[in-house]
Amino acid sequence: MRIDRDRVLFACDHCGSQQEAAAAVAYVELLNETPSACPLCSTPLSASRLEGYPLLCCARCFGMLIDMGCFAAVIDAMRAHEERTCRIALPRRQHPSARLINCPSCGQPMLGHVYGGPGNVVIDSCERCQVNWLDSGELRRIAVAPDR
Repeated sequence: MRIDRDRVLFACDHCGSQQEAAAAVAYVELLNETPSACPLCSTPLSASRLEGYPLLCCARCFGMLIDMGCFAAVIDAMRAHEERTCRIALPRRQHPSARLINCPSCGQPMLGHVYGGPGNVVIDSCERCQVNWLDSGELRRIAVAPDR
């Protein structure tokens, strides 16, 4: 699958199918599949970049695995593409203990917790691998949310 940035959708050059891309994914460059699997849908994660920052992205559910060392920079890169129009923080979609997912890097359980910045989202973190997992739409939600 490749991203058709003009139409903001995924297009398969093999079968011709098309799928709408989540907003944040429109800015992500998918490079190649990796041996790591998505913790939600088991699809191979793709090595990807957002404004040059490396991350892993699921081409099926649009979840993202982001290194903690560049997490703030990835959020800032996303903010550069998105207008911050939200005036209120939307309610969270899940509770931190609502699910348990395993880290795509080490296979150990990730810690679900409320993100300390804007956006009112629950993210999953692996302290061992120093990575954060964001579900589809959560990066955009953080980027467009008003500051605390």
